[in-house]
Amino acid sequence: MVAGALVAGPMAVSAVAAPSRTSTSGTSAATGGTGPAVDRTVGLSDFLGLVRRGDVASATIGSADHTVTGSAVSGGRLVHYTVAYPPGYEGRLTEDLLAGHVSVVAAPGSSGASDLAYLLPLLAAPVLLMLLLGARRRRDPGQSGKRGGFPHSAANPAAFAPGRAEEAEVPTTRFADVAGIDEAVDELTGLVDFLADTERYEAAGVEMPHGYLLVGPPGTGKTLLARALAGEAGVPFFAMGASEFVESYVGVGAARVRTLFDRARTAGKSIVFIDELDAIGRTRSTHSVPGNEERETTLNQLLVEMDGFVKSSIIVLAATNRPDVLDSALLRPGRFDQQITVPAPDRRGRARILELYLRRRNVEEVDTEALSRRTAGFTGADLANLVNTAALLAVREGSLQITERHLDEALTTVALGPARKSAVVLERDRRITAWHEAGHALAGLWLPDAEDPISVSIIPRGPAGGVTWFPDPDQLFLSRKQALAQLAVAMGGRVGEELLLGEDFTQGAAQDFKVATDLARRMVTEYGMGSLGPGYVAPEETHLGVLAEKVHQATDDLLRQALETTRSLLTPARATVARAVEALLEEETLERDDLARICQEAPVTGSGGSSHASVAA
Repeated sequence: MVAGALVAGPMAVSAVAAPSRTSTSGTSAATGGTGPAVDRTVGLSDFLGLVRRGDVASATIGSADHTVTGSAVSGGRLVHYTVAYPPGYEGRLTEDLLAGHVSVVAAPGSSGASDLAYLLPLLAAPVLLMLLLGARRRRDPGQSGKRGGFPHSAANPAAFAPGRAEEAEVPTTRFADVAGIDEAVDELTGLVDFLADTERYEAAGVEMPHGYLLVGPPGTGKTLLARALAGEAGVPFFAMGASEFVESYVGVGAARVRTLFDRARTAGKSIVFIDELDAIGRTRSTHSVPGNEERETTLNQLLVEMDGFVKSSIIVLAATNRPDVLDSALLRPGRFDQQITVPAPDRRGRARILELYLRRRNVEEVDTEALSRRTAGFTGADLANLVNTAALLAVREGSLQITERHLDEALTTVALGPARKSAVVLERDRRITAWHEAGHALAGLWLPDAEDPISVSIIPRGPAGGVTWFPDPDQLFLSRKQALAQLAVAMGGRVGEELLLGEDFTQGAAQDFKVATDLARRMVTEYGMGSLGPGYVAPEETHLGVLAEKVHQATDDLLRQALETTRSLLTPARATVARAVEALLEEETLERDDLARICQEAPVTGSGGSSHASVAA
């Protein structure tokens, strides 16, 4: 038996033809054949070719065995063709036969039974799926808190992704693992006793706040603080990101909020933590805005769950760095009753955080107090990254012990970016960069109201050809003299280039001018430190008009005054600047004490702190 090529749409497949049927020999009057009848088995494509040529007069389709028999005249003889076709091709085959004006009949005994048997499993699958989903929806909500309930799928979008919002074990984190935010820890300590002995508080008529809102910049430890509270109290910890509640499906967010609180109530005393609350807690609009309905519905459900309709021992904590955009209904008494500020740590807090992270690693003796003075403005997450970067540097050198040198290099890398040691720098560019950075560094060293530089380097880092690293001290207020000194230091790069190139200076001070102009404009429009005197000028008022011209003139006066101050400081000391430049070209990096020695000054301990950097393009 020959395998014929079956054509189904654009795809050609191979199949074995069904056994040929016995045909009655003789001549058919309908076809006009004259010779004895012949039986042949051909491929479907060959048979359809005969149909298109008009050679086939009649055909019988047998759906039971998926064959078609047709009669045609070939060479003066009647030929009975037997052709196999793929299952499900009956409709297309019938259309082709009728288009070729072929008389089509169904084989005796053929019916739709075989087709029904073929389609029955396909029809039954959706029905079975609907029955299973209906049974799942009728499940008691109280059982949904068990691990493994409500699997997330396209059929059940209101469920959580696996592992999210399920009852967790009691966290192993404790308050001892939290450092640098002592005031925030003290605020939450009372909750531990409340969760441990709720009945005593209730007997005394005490109602603890329903919710606490942790407010602070990213990386200050808000999530760590919430986990530590659950660990100290010994209760389950349910954590969710607010953005995980809302999806494109209408009603999904509200359903997920209900599910989360049902699970927490099932667990009894517990803590629910919602991170980045502003994702769903923004102020509701008074106008209908497309796309806001789902978020506002989710917010409304959260308000209902926190309103105390169902008495429970759930403490709700949430974190945000945008409390100003939250809906007032969230912040009223009975919901998030209390706001706890979680700020970036101060110098003492940074030292404790460094000790905490270094304690877990193999470290030689390190002065964490000195390191904390150089990391002003760093958050807990920044300090964790600093220690981890130092550990990576130690491993790359083949050492398992972190040294102070590793920490210094890691601090420079984290603050200023990694060094581009492979960059090819022309000698002319190195010399210009050295004069530029020496101007910044010595202006900061000599101006009495400026911070002493931590270090100065002509090693390329990021887009910068060189960097002068100044401390950012732990202080709340900026005096006018300090602000003017910052402007003068920013102009040090341009003055340094003038000492080398005269009037043919470069574009290297572009970023310095940008930073200085921003500070000068704020001095004029916000701080009342310019010629306009006290008062506030909104940004939109600085574009056009008489007031805008006065602002621009006052800003320009401050910048020109700073440039002249720096020129009068560095120009008479050109020889000293030249000695610092030669040392930079030889060493590539100089510390503050190196600069002081070059200037024949006794080393003076600076105020220390983290980085604001003056960069040469």
